[in-house]
Amino acid sequence: MTALGDLEKLAAQVRKASQALDALRQQRDQLIRDVRRSTEHTVPEIAEAAGVSQATVKTVIRGVR
Repeated sequence: MTALGDLEKLAAQVRKASQALDALRQQRDQLIRDVRRSTEHTVPEIAEAAGVSQATVKTVIRGVR
């Protein structure tokens, strides 16, 4: 029973981490949109600063994500 209890605790931690990661991604995506709107920075510059691909930046800017 101990192993099952440990598994349940770990699963709860994973869910919590996933939720935190989703929240951080949303914040990052909003900042990407804000930077693109308010500055003359290029997509490659924004991608490098955000640590994501240019395709991700383009997707965020288009509002797909």
